[in-house]
Amino acid sequence: MKKQVELLAPAGNLQCFYAAMNAGADAVYLGGDKFGARAYADNFNKEELLEAIDYAHLFHKKVYLTLNTLLKEEELLQAVDYVRPFYEAGLDGVIIQDFGVLSLFKKQFPDLELHASTQMTITGKEGALLLKKYGVCRIVPARELSIEEIKEIKDHVDMELEVFIHGAMCYAYSGQCLFSSMLGGRSGNRGRCAGPCRLPYDAYYQGKQINRQKEQYLLSLKDLCAISLLPRLIEAGIDSFKIEGRMKSPEYVAGVTSIYRKYIDRYYQNGGNVREGFQIEEKDMELLKKLYIRSDLEKGYFEKHNGSSMVTLLKPCYQTGGKEELEEISSSFLKEPGKLPIEGHILLKEGQPAELFIKTKAGTSICVKGSLVQTASNRPVDEEAVKKQIQKTGGTPFIFKSLEILLEGSCFISVKELNDLRRLALKELSFKLSEPFRRSGNSMGQAEETAGKQEIKRKDCIEKEIYPTETYHIVVSNYEQLVAVMDFFNEQERDGEKQCLQIKKLSISSDLFRMKKNILPFLEQFREKGVELSVAFPRVVRRNTLKGLKEHILNRPEMCMFSSFLTGNLELLEYLKENHPDKALYGDYSLYCFNREAYGFLKEQGLSNICMPYEWSRHEMIGMLRKEPDFAGECIVYSYIPLMESAGCILKTTGNGSYCNGKENMVFLKDRYKKNLPVLVHCDRCENTIYNSIPYSLHKEIDVLKQMGVFRFRMDFTIETKEQTMERLQYFRKKEKRQQPFSEFTKGHFGKGVE
Repeated sequence: MKKQVELLAPAGNLQCFYAAMNAGADAVYLGGDKFGARAYADNFNKEELLEAIDYAHLFHKKVYLTLNTLLKEEELLQAVDYVRPFYEAGLDGVIIQDFGVLSLFKKQFPDLELHASTQMTITGKEGALLLKKYGVCRIVPARELSIEEIKEIKDHVDMELEVFIHGAMCYAYSGQCLFSSMLGGRSGNRGRCAGPCRLPYDAYYQGKQINRQKEQYLLSLKDLCAISLLPRLIEAGIDSFKIEGRMKSPEYVAGVTSIYRKYIDRYYQNGGNVREGFQIEEKDMELLKKLYIRSDLEKGYFEKHNGSSMVTLLKPCYQTGGKEELEEISSSFLKEPGKLPIEGHILLKEGQPAELFIKTKAGTSICVKGSLVQTASNRPVDEEAVKKQIQKTGGTPFIFKSLEILLEGSCFISVKELNDLRRLALKELSFKLSEPFRRSGNSMGQAEETAGKQEIKRKDCIEKEIYPTETYHIVVSNYEQLVAVMDFFNEQERDGEKQCLQIKKLSISSDLFRMKKNILPFLEQFREKGVELSVAFPRVVRRNTLKGLKEHILNRPEMCMFSSFLTGNLELLEYLKENHPDKALYGDYSLYCFNREAYGFLKEQGLSNICMPYEWSRHEMIGMLRKEPDFAGECIVYSYIPLMESAGCILKTTGNGSYCNGKENMVFLKDRYKKNLPVLVHCDRCENTIYNSIPYSLHKEIDVLKQMGVFRFRMDFTIETKEQTMERLQYFRKKEKRQQPFSEFTKGHFGKGVE
């Protein structure tokens, strides 16, 4: 029989966990009190998590732990120590985002399932294949993928797919959002998202407001509900259906889980025949609509790329269910945890130790002996008294389905001794049932952990080689910016001064090749000047985008003039290293290198160098520089920070899509503080990038960076005009002689870092 799809429910606390179990979940994902992407959920302490693992295994269900955040260097070994007791208890899998955690856990816990979080932004078979080679057994792909894209991954890569089917949706690709981090200091990559996409905004295009006055919630997606698509999703080969909601109530968890359980079972009972009985009953849809949703439910991205119907637009009206519905759910599922039926046989024989034999329906059995049965001096113990004490299973996960009592002779045994016998038997049965899932604490991982600590201590003593000359890497996104960089070069040459920007590398956005401009003369001139030429690719590359890159860009004759590629996703990383081995590969900031293990992982994938993440502070930079002698990562010193990469489109959301004209456009979102956030519309892939309202600049920190040992600097030009590009280049060349070209700027997390 073909393996059935897993129903995976969320749990923010122990009550939600038992609600999910009672409602029919096959597995539960939950967070401990450290390192999870829901820092504001109740979460589980150590004892509760161990209880949940043991309980789930009694019923042959699974528990997955979420460690889906980026970890700082000092947190890595803490994470190993934190996970070890759960690993030993039989934890079924861990969901991770950080490449360093992936690398370290692969060594520390060799037989623990590693699941790639949706925070890794896996969008295609190439990224899935790369992770499979590295030991990942399951991926949670980006929620923006269509059913066809999901099926393509499944058809080409032999690994499990876990897909969200219900719950809240982010406007940005998960893992590609710095909105909360940069504007509020609470990083989504660290589990602390403040939800700025749920706030009101006005949209302006060509100087005109294009959203209706009441339709301001342009980034707030409706909740996902894919229950009507279950047959198609099962037939696409998905292995696990995931319900979102670790910060939601037990009633939500139980209600949603029970309804999806009902229709998954109905599909298999009908032998997969959709025409026979797979209709969603109106009462079930009504209940789903009442269980904490934002105004309405939608099918998400499974059948369409984007559109206004997916967005709330009006102020969300949160629904949590009526009193009657919640009471019904509570009475059905929010009761005592389900109990495992057992059969018992107790023998009390005068002068012999008391014996209690217990077995489960599956045949697991134990027999324990207790105190000597005494001769009754007055009134012998009777069957009812014995049954009353032995059947008191209380807070244990067991319940006696039957209990046979055999008394031989005039027997006496105290209530305490009967209770002790019962406790001992149930404890041993519990241990025996969980034993197959447990792992030895004397694993090779502990030895490696010690070695890891020694390695860190040894490398602390290594001094980094100093590169005395600062060099610049310039990234341009359009033709005007390319012209500005060339004009700047020519100006420097005419001045003939020693004080100049040493531009050693120029990356040209792949978007520029779609503009019908002749850039070949520029490429030739830059090559003559000794500048390394590189192509910079989109942060998110899906099937159609990759197809377009292959057909229209990667096969162009002028590609021979480029010696390297700049990529920020695993899809292109895998594709390029396999198909363009002659090009050096550089990792962009969205391939998060938050710690040394992540740096090691990225080097193993063939990257020549990486860009430091925006969320690093100066102290994290110093830490990496001191401990990794070969680390020479680039530091972005100027850009407009991309706050969101989204499959949504502001022009399609407003005016019923009438403003969409199929051309690259700039839109502005005005927030509550009257700040204008530029939005670049990428029509070739029908996506948007939302930028910060003010530039990010470390122009006042260049000397500090050089003192730290950073000499490779990068300037990203994305939304700047030709004149603005020129002004900023000139300013970085002669800061002390020029007026600052922007009235406001931010240093991001350079000073303090993220929590």
